[in-house]
Amino acid sequence: MEKRLQTDIASADNYALQHEIDRLRLLQQIALLTATNRNSPESLPQLLLQLQAAFAVDGCGIYQRQQPDSPLELTSSIGIHEQLRRELQKVPAGRGLANEVIEKGIPHNWVDLRGESCLYCAAVLDAGWRSFLALPLIAHGRTLGVLFFFQRISRQFSHVEIDLLEQICALIGANIDAYELVEKLEWQHRLTQASQRELERSRQQLREHLQRLEVANSTLEQLSRMKDRFLALASHELRTPLTCILSAGQLLENQLQNASPDARALLSTMLQGGDRLNALVEDLLEMARIESRDIYLAHESIDLSHLLQDLLKTKKDNAGQKNLSLSRGNIPDLLAPCGDRHHLERALSHILDNAIKFTPTGGAIKLDACYVCRSEILEMKQQLEPFCPAFFASDNIPDMIDIRITDSGSGIEDKDRLEIFEKFCGCGDIRLHGRHNNLPAVPSVGLGLPLAKGLIEAHGGLLWSENRSTGQGSIFHSMLPLYRRRSQISIEGP
Repeated sequence: MEKRLQTDIASADNYALQHEIDRLRLLQQIALLTATNRNSPESLPQLLLQLQAAFAVDGCGIYQRQQPDSPLELTSSIGIHEQLRRELQKVPAGRGLANEVIEKGIPHNWVDLRGESCLYCAAVLDAGWRSFLALPLIAHGRTLGVLFFFQRISRQFSHVEIDLLEQICALIGANIDAYELVEKLEWQHRLTQASQRELERSRQQLREHLQRLEVANSTLEQLSRMKDRFLALASHELRTPLTCILSAGQLLENQLQNASPDARALLSTMLQGGDRLNALVEDLLEMARIESRDIYLAHESIDLSHLLQDLLKTKKDNAGQKNLSLSRGNIPDLLAPCGDRHHLERALSHILDNAIKFTPTGGAIKLDACYVCRSEILEMKQQLEPFCPAFFASDNIPDMIDIRITDSGSGIEDKDRLEIFEKFCGCGDIRLHGRHNNLPAVPSVGLGLPLAKGLIEAHGGLLWSENRSTGQGSIFHSMLPLYRRRSQISIEGP
């Protein structure tokens, strides 16, 4: 009896050992299959075949879901007829036994499906399904789907079987999760490659555009140099014959005192045209010298009060023809600009001519000046820098005196404020600035303000314009460095 008992115990131990070996072998096969095949859809049918054979069930399958509120999709199955499979292909979220397992997060074994109120598809009963086991597929705390088994007889799975299946579900869940991660990474990689191709295409287009732009800029610079060279050469070549014409015209005017009125009028017209052409040649030569930085400027103290008074006297007749009021405002007594009186007077003359030209009949023009300290200039940097970017390139900005010429015209549009200082620019509607109904605008080659700007900047100053706060008229500011005697200049040294 004792010997038989020992034999039974040994047999039981062998059975338990064999069962454990079978369990470990199955886990090894599942782990090997999931580890060597990262393509989840291809590995699932092989995996289900092994599970069907290992647990002796009629069929099994795997449901997966993409999002928590998305329906369950039957991604792989064994032992289900095609027609029934189509009916079970999608299970809406929140319905059916599989969703119940997902919501609870624990396995559930239905021994007999007959009479289950939560059954989603009654066709499974017609197909002979009786028992149903479903286990959640979980990875990193996220439920990815359900592994289920069915049989056509009532069956209660043991706790040992369910524990083994939970371990298998962990492997399957990890495989599905890894596959989804690889899919996302590959999709991101494809997007990155597409973005890099698009970026490289954009870079190539940008390089081509830059090359075309460099060629265009080089061509423009060459054309600009040719134009400036032509203007300077033409001005020099015109000067000699023009001098001969004017000299001959003046000689004829002195000798033909008794000529007919028509002859004298014709001679006067010729001299006026010659004077105008001579002024244009002088302006062109002056502009060429400014652009080539070949202009000599004295650095001396200028009596601003006398300069403005003389300027008003020379423009009195021109202003009188349009019934304009010319006046002089406050001029600082103890402050003087530093520079060349001749060139500064010429620059201010061009600005004043512009004010007279575009101020309507009966208007008013005022000249005054004021002191502007360095801090005030820096506060206006955003407003002033577009007129002369090079002015603010230096950190050594001195205190200055601001000579203002104010008119009562119609003002200047913001879009034209910078263009009026460009050579040969009529500035579009700027010809209508201050235009009177009975007085047409006088044509101009557009050199007055560019010359004034060049001369002011050659003095280390800045010329800019703004509209008056009243909305009627413009103010042209000529800011020039203050004259300082050598004793007033502080020289830093060791």
